[in-house]
Amino acid sequence: MKNANILQSRIDALLNVLSEDVLILSQLGTIIFSSHNESPIPWGEADELTGKNLNDIFPGDIASMLQGMIDKSLSLNQLMVKEVLFDPTVIVYLQQRGMAESCWVEVRMAPSAGDEPSVVCRIEDISRRKMAQRETSQIQRDLLTGMYNRRALMPVLAQSIAQALRYDWTCSLMLINVDSLRLINDQRGWDVGDQILKRLAESLNSLKRTADFLARVGEDGFAILLPETNAEQGILAAKRVSSMVSDLSAPHSGTDIHFTVSIGVATLSGEVDSAESMFSRAEDCLQLSKQQGGNRISGSE
Repeated sequence: MKNANILQSRIDALLNVLSEDVLILSQLGTIIFSSHNESPIPWGEADELTGKNLNDIFPGDIASMLQGMIDKSLSLNQLMVKEVLFDPTVIVYLQQRGMAESCWVEVRMAPSAGDEPSVVCRIEDISRRKMAQRETSQIQRDLLTGMYNRRALMPVLAQSIAQALRYDWTCSLMLINVDSLRLINDQRGWDVGDQILKRLAESLNSLKRTADFLARVGEDGFAILLPETNAEQGILAAKRVSSMVSDLSAPHSGTDIHFTVSIGVATLSGEVDSAESMFSRAEDCLQLSKQQGGNRISGSE
């Protein structure tokens, strides 16, 4: 009996230092126990929830989802985790208790020991984490085209190089720049230049393979990482891009503005290669294509 009291005391102390909500739910979704120390969610008093069912608190779709988590946790005897939006305009129970703004929560359920089947449920407000993830995603994407940018490309390129070296594969990097885009912007207007970049981004996205990684790099170009692609295959891929671009145009004042691209391709050269050196070689090849008058393809291992 003494050991049981000590264990209960330790459990109470643990609950007191947790800022997350902790519930114990029966197999049928009834709340057996609840703890809400410093919770940002207005559940009400702890004993106010005891005895309530999930359907008494949440609308049908959320209650069904949570009940499904209970069923899976108990049947599979494992932890279940989901992210759920708590919207007070939908969850009337929380709205009536003063919740004004939506928040994202992480719901974690694990089977609980006891005579009756039950789960321990932890509910944590992760709104700040979701906001940080969204901001990180925005930092890694180009606002005009929605494509990934160079910041996102470089670690993926480094990983592709590491995998190629480990498994004796290869990979190539293609840089694609719109020829004379600044001149087009000056003569036709920035809207035309933006339309060209959007059309090119959409077409490149439809042309690339599933394993390829497309990103916008710089004001006038894109990069495509080509895993398991040697130098010869990289040049063939560049020719397909050049051929595709020959059919593209952007509308302007009732006419179609056609454009061309210059392309540089670099292929993994060995164990001393890195994402930075490979990108630099692709840039050198791209500059060679431009120096030769544009609408050219240059490659290098």
